[in-house]
Amino acid sequence: MTRAGKRLRIPDQAARLLALLLENPGSMLTREELRVALWPQGEILDYDHSIHRVISQLREILRDRSSRPTPFIETLPKRGYRFIAPVREISDPETKPASVTDLPTPQLSDTDSPTPALQTTQLPNAEPAMQLTSSSPPIWRKRWALCLGVTILLAAAASLWLFHARALAASRPLSLGILPFEAIGNDSAALAESFRLNLADVLSQSPEIETRSAHSFDHIGQDEGQIIARAQQLGVNALLFGKFSVVDNQCQLRLELVRTRDGVHLNSFQYSGTREELAAISDRFERDFFERLHPYRKTVNLNVARPTTSKAYAAYLRGRSYLLQWTDDSLLQAVTAFQGAIQEDPNYARAYAGLASAYFVLSQHGTGSSYHSYLEQCRTAASQAAALDPTLAEAHAMLGQVALNQDWNFPLAEEQLHRAVDLDPNHAIYHQWLSILYSLEGKHALSLEEIDKAHAAAPNWAPLYMTEIFLAGSTRQFDRADHAADRLLQMMPDWPLAHEQNALNLWAEGKYLPAIAEWRQAAVLEKDLDRIRLEDRGAELIRAGGVPAYARLRLEAIASRKGISHEDQDFVPAEWHAYAGDWNQTLAELDQMVKDRSQAALQISTNPAYIPLHRNAQYLSLIKRIGVGGA
Repeated sequence: MTRAGKRLRIPDQAARLLALLLENPGSMLTREELRVALWPQGEILDYDHSIHRVISQLREILRDRSSRPTPFIETLPKRGYRFIAPVREISDPETKPASVTDLPTPQLSDTDSPTPALQTTQLPNAEPAMQLTSSSPPIWRKRWALCLGVTILLAAAASLWLFHARALAASRPLSLGILPFEAIGNDSAALAESFRLNLADVLSQSPEIETRSAHSFDHIGQDEGQIIARAQQLGVNALLFGKFSVVDNQCQLRLELVRTRDGVHLNSFQYSGTREELAAISDRFERDFFERLHPYRKTVNLNVARPTTSKAYAAYLRGRSYLLQWTDDSLLQAVTAFQGAIQEDPNYARAYAGLASAYFVLSQHGTGSSYHSYLEQCRTAASQAAALDPTLAEAHAMLGQVALNQDWNFPLAEEQLHRAVDLDPNHAIYHQWLSILYSLEGKHALSLEEIDKAHAAAPNWAPLYMTEIFLAGSTRQFDRADHAADRLLQMMPDWPLAHEQNALNLWAEGKYLPAIAEWRQAAVLEKDLDRIRLEDRGAELIRAGGVPAYARLRLEAIASRKGISHEDQDFVPAEWHAYAGDWNQTLAELDQMVKDRSQAALQISTNPAYIPLHRNAQYLSLIKRIGVGGA
């Protein structure tokens, strides 16, 4: 398939779906028909979301958006899909036209054999302790068992490798999944994860590499069957397994590259050095990785802005490590670490982007003046990052969040988040943020399309299901919201926030006692005795006096500050005044939220508590002041 004379890269399942639609133009294909055609062996359990993902993927390839005046694919709710654009069959007696399903899938090589064994290589410009070896047993043996014949094929593969590497260079990008590293040693987990995320980010800058979302392999464990199924579902050609060990100041990194099609081991990499030498280790791996793929090529230019000193990189990794922990103390430590990296290298764009992210997360933890102060600091750091490197997706994502949360500038927020998605389409969180923005703007169809793209980038990443519950509930698509809640609770049964989000959805549906039970379960998991007592009392009151009685209990808790948890979600005064039927006080609270430019004000138009106010002039005036389209 081509556009403007250029061949488009289209994954296998999306190609098969397009072929099915084109073979049946104008006719509806039911979801069951799609399930049988796309997964004939029944290898996927969650068909609804899998079909959503493939449809979303195909629409993205076709640039088929709801805003188009003439869409290609029509959704028939709860029934199926059909191709509604004109279809014309072209036949040539001399040449058989290539079918969409005949398009080759990206492959690491055409041979079934692994590459030649690696040799020990000394790292340049480094201490003697830093070296690349291949003496240890490969990590992948824990996950795939290879037959003895693979060893015999090593010699035959050596003579063919150069030819296949040349073929790879001319083919479509390699789709690479980087699994969470096995971390060994004290304080190694966060450092290993920050190193992995940075490595994925750097490799993705090459046009020859397409790295999957950092969360694509969350909650999958070490079962080789599940890993293969996930990789094939994502269209990943190769997986990179890693072991990251830390003993005192010494770090050791072992990496294994494995082909997903058949589990064949392709390459091993091993490096060691001090924490201060991690920048050199990262640089060397990137060079080695491309040299193994393209041994005939002498240099590879990733066009990535790198720190000028090893101290800057070490401080940057510390910042990323602290940022992953998301506690107030760790976030402040992240700020200090990123500032240290910038002091070492004032032109280090990624350090500015990391600093912006740290300030943004701090803003989500803060209230009042601290909330706005952190957002302004986020803006300053993100602007500097974008000025130093305009291709840095994280910088544009942070500018989008500031435009939304601080300025209430919806067009600018949309522009910046679109830019982030365009620069890094496999980063699920950027799709997630864009989907929330669309929802706040009242663009609900686009919002649900965008969360499907996020699922496609990172299947089974729990926060996406939390967002989907909110998005679907906002449009009163409770079947979809319930399905997302079920998936979330299956994945994270002991996560209090999963029960919190499910409770909010159940309450919006009018299922009040089940909602209270879920709030109580969240409190049990958090060992919050005051909140447990509050919900027990609430269940009694709602049976006796209905929703107003329960709402007044919530208002009493807000006044006494007892039994409160998740205040920004569960104890917004305006919301409970609305459920208590006190509309004057509700409007007064909403007006104050808008004056304070609080984050909760952005959700006024989507909150079901305020539906009875949708025709109220004062309420509509508030919506206009926020800048959204209205209820």
